[in-house]
Amino acid sequence: MQIQAWLGCLVICAGLSVAQTAPATDEQIWAEFETFTKELTPQPPGESAGMRVRYLEALKAKGVPEPEAVRRFERMNVLRRATVDREKVYWDASFKSGGGPSTPLRLLQEALYKVKPGRALDAGMGRGRNTIYLASTGWEATGYDMSADALKVAQGEAAKAGVKIRTLEAKHENFDFGENQWDLIVCAYCYMQPEDAQWPPVFLKALKKGGLVVFQTSVGGQPSWSGLSENWKGFHILRMEDLDAGVVDNDWVPSRRFRTVALVARKE
Repeated sequence: MQIQAWLGCLVICAGLSVAQTAPATDEQIWAEFETFTKELTPQPPGESAGMRVRYLEALKAKGVPEPEAVRRFERMNVLRRATVDREKVYWDASFKSGGGPSTPLRLLQEALYKVKPGRALDAGMGRGRNTIYLASTGWEATGYDMSADALKVAQGEAAKAGVKIRTLEAKHENFDFGENQWDLIVCAYCYMQPEDAQWPPVFLKALKKGGLVVFQTSVGGQPSWSGLSENWKGFHILRMEDLDAGVVDNDWVPSRRFRTVALVARKE
């Protein structure tokens, strides 16, 4: 009986080992990542652990060999781009781990030199680095993001900095930008593209006369200047730059690998 029990255990353990180490399907990878995100403990405000490191450690703790763990992470990074809801799960995990830069966008600081504070909106605010900066310099700052975990971190950081900010859980598509109510709209690596014709008219309608848009993001290819000018024709362009990969080395990692477009525009 003891031999039979030992053999039975051997068979079960072997089965578990195969299940853990066999290449996972896309469905398994995404389900696994969703569970990981749900169970992930948020880092305290101001601290960062690196989501990739935490995810690989979680997989290896389950017996997944490192090469397969790395493959699953890389595949997850592709799968998460399929839908906005999947992106939300990804950014929940990233922001729970303290992902992203913590200092305000340099372009924003330069654009606001000698500008009188007013009402500001930070679109896709993430952990609130720009929202908090604006509040600390006298702006009435509102930000929105689709990640509830990011907003919790932002409020914690704001309390730590001794400022008040307004945060809303929303996606670009369902946020009400309003009409003639903002003096500033910030879009810093917020999953809008400068050549997307959808957003400049929304910003133009939402801004007060003389209001500013500060827009910076990484792009996949070389932008069309004529296309950019056409999209933003309702604005007076104060600054527009097409920066090579690596020129922006103090902000989001994609700008180190892809071109970056920086734009400052004013509603006339």
